[in-house]
Amino acid sequence: MPAMSESFVDLTYRGLALGRRVKLTQVRPTTGYLEMPAPMPVGTAIGISTDDGVLASAIVTEIHEQVGGSELAPGMLVKPALDSDAIRSWWSARVALPELPVAAPPPVVTSTVRPKRSSAVPELVDDGRSTAAMTAVDPPAEEPRDTQVIEVLPPEDQPTIIDDGKRTIAMAAVDLEALGLDPASSNGGIPIANGDDDEPSSPSESKPGGTVQRRKRKRR
Repeated sequence: MPAMSESFVDLTYRGLALGRRVKLTQVRPTTGYLEMPAPMPVGTAIGISTDDGVLASAIVTEIHEQVGGSELAPGMLVKPALDSDAIRSWWSARVALPELPVAAPPPVVTSTVRPKRSSAVPELVDDGRSTAAMTAVDPPAEEPRDTQVIEVLPPEDQPTIIDDGKRTIAMAAVDLEALGLDPASSNGGIPIANGDDDEPSSPSESKPGGTVQRRKRKRR
């Protein structure tokens, strides 16, 4: 019969064989260590079958891989479900070590983060003087601007237009033909001054081409 601290069990994972004749050591009231070259991940649910035909389920809580120089064989720490009298009796008969001490939770370190004070904003320092509220100063009223008043006289006070008695005569149109001028020409046949040394030309002196023949004044 094997030693009370060592037993061999068969392991399954979801109905599949995981290992046969796996050594169970370090049996404690609620945990045991299974030596395996390739342990399962933490949180994996496995099945345990003993040589006596007792079946139990367990959860992997810790693993230990192969490390050079370590005396502990690779394997995994499991926590069985002691939910029946058969497994409780079988497990308690193989307990050889006391329960592992419960690790104290790490202390919670709290730190107060203060915002970095900007150098651009000066720190307010109380000088001990009392602060009195000042009365609001009303803005000066605007001076009235000079406005020009235009006086409109009523009809009875407006000046009366007085007739001076003079008659306004409309002039009749000038009859160019009666004056011997040609009304068809652009200038009405009026003599045109051509300069200081030229004599005024008349319509009779114009050539058929429309040019005016200039007569030079003889110098005396």
